[in-house]
Amino acid sequence: MTTPAREPQMDRGLARREALLDAATRLLAREGARALTHRAIAAEAGTTHGIARYYFGTLDQLLDEAMRRLATRQIEEVHALFHRLPNVDVPQRITRIVRYVTGSLARDRDSGIARYEFFLEAARRPQLQATLDAWGVAQRAAFAGELRGAGSTAPEADAADLLTIINGLLLEQLALPTDDFETTRLRPAVERFFPEG
Repeated sequence: MTTPAREPQMDRGLARREALLDAATRLLAREGARALTHRAIAAEAGTTHGIARYYFGTLDQLLDEAMRRLATRQIEEVHALFHRLPNVDVPQRITRIVRYVTGSLARDRDSGIARYEFFLEAARRPQLQATLDAWGVAQRAAFAGELRGAGSTAPEADAADLLTIINGLLLEQLALPTDDFETTRLRPAVERFFPEG
């Protein structure tokens, strides 16, 4: 039995929603939460204010869905990273985490900045906290699996601490970039969580 083709109108609607969510993330990264209005997001997405209001009745709804979209993408990236060649040795595990972190900064700096803006907005808007918490739970579980595979005796606690340190280092690098970030700051911090390979 074949699945019926999606209606072109449904595809257009989904594309519009995604364009609005991506526009919100870019605007958040570039100008901060104070710049987020339906009108500004619509302009960033190249559409009308009415379209933005049609798809997202409130800014809280739009922010929550934009955060979910970014979280889903980053969680999928981490899962793909750890499930590709899962049985590598400890030095290779360290290298792939470090390269993922530095690569994500190089590829999509806006998403890195938006991530921290979302953290701050969740502090101001309690309705965003459930999404932020689910994001953290998924990331910690992925990192705990990686640390468990490397021999950690407390992988859940280690994953929570490692992610907290990575987040702090990324925030610092976004605000005050240095050329030797990977070798002098990030790699030594990650190495401390892995037994000697």
